[in-house]
Amino acid sequence: MPGVERTRLQQWTFLALFVLAAYAFWRTLEPIWVPVLLGLVIAVGVHPIHERLLRRLGGKHPGLTAAVLTGVVMVLALAITAFLVFVVGQRVLEFARQLAASYEKKGAAGLLGHDLNVLLSRLGVQPEEINQRIAEAARDLAAFLGKGATSIVTGLFTAIFIFIFTAITSYYLLREGTEGMYWLVEMMPLPNGQVAQIVRDVRDVTRAMLFSTAVMSVYQGVTAGIGYWIFGVDSPLVWASLTGIASILPAVGTALVWAPVGIVMLLIGRVAQGIGILLWSLVVVVFVADYILRPKLVGTRIKMSDLLVFIAIFGGIEAFGILGVILGPIAVAVLLSLLRIYQRDYRPGGPASARSYPA
Repeated sequence: MPGVERTRLQQWTFLALFVLAAYAFWRTLEPIWVPVLLGLVIAVGVHPIHERLLRRLGGKHPGLTAAVLTGVVMVLALAITAFLVFVVGQRVLEFARQLAASYEKKGAAGLLGHDLNVLLSRLGVQPEEINQRIAEAARDLAAFLGKGATSIVTGLFTAIFIFIFTAITSYYLLREGTEGMYWLVEMMPLPNGQVAQIVRDVRDVTRAMLFSTAVMSVYQGVTAGIGYWIFGVDSPLVWASLTGIASILPAVGTALVWAPVGIVMLLIGRVAQGIGILLWSLVVVVFVADYILRPKLVGTRIKMSDLLVFIAIFGGIEAFGILGVILGPIAVAVLLSLLRIYQRDYRPGGPASARSYPA
């Protein structure tokens, strides 16, 4: 076999093996990509703290500092989750007991407030019909809970697995992240400067999203708390804290808290307060925060158009679910980074800033 043909065969064989190995690796990673990505986000977020600690320790004990930082983050996440579940569970049980007591004493008419009773009577809905609907809903709920017991147990084990694997991923990325980055720069078939620019852009976007999430959590918790206080919700500080925690998911996260609160206010007859909470939350808590402040905050930190940030966040959520909050902006950042590299290094005529355009 001629030398050229043999070399070409070797190249194609290598390419086929590489594609096969990459596909097998992706299939291996696919079932666990959620905790891997969460671990990556945590590692990127706390990496500056890890570097400062290492410098103070003279570069010693990278594993220990990585373990401590990972442990602190995961304990905080576990504490917040436990607090959320405990408080919501208490409030739901308390509300359920109140509804049950009211229903036993007065039936459907006592369950609903005066204003709603008047409205329903005008619409021709009788208390007997409401009683029947409530009984049917209770039976359906009992059947659903019975069938969902297995799913609840499965979901619990899945959550534990994600938690543990996220912690492991974060630990190893923190401990070996710098060496891994050097390896990535060397292995990528691009000039080192281009790879470094892409990595920097991805890092900056990830940190900007984490920063904006923290700021919006405070803003939405505070503004929601003001609304709860204005409209007379019991324990406004508790509900404000829950709203701030739920704001991790843009647009719909806070609605998991303020929407049930507003609906309950309507059900117990405090119609004006319920409508007030819903309108306040939609405009001040959600629209201003997620559609104006968040894109502006992220765009300012990473020098990206507010429109692109808006598209990246909500398009990412639509495409990837909750993790799209990070994946969407990262995808846009990589694309923009590649366009800048093309403009600087490959485009005929040089950078666009050096070119002239007709008026």
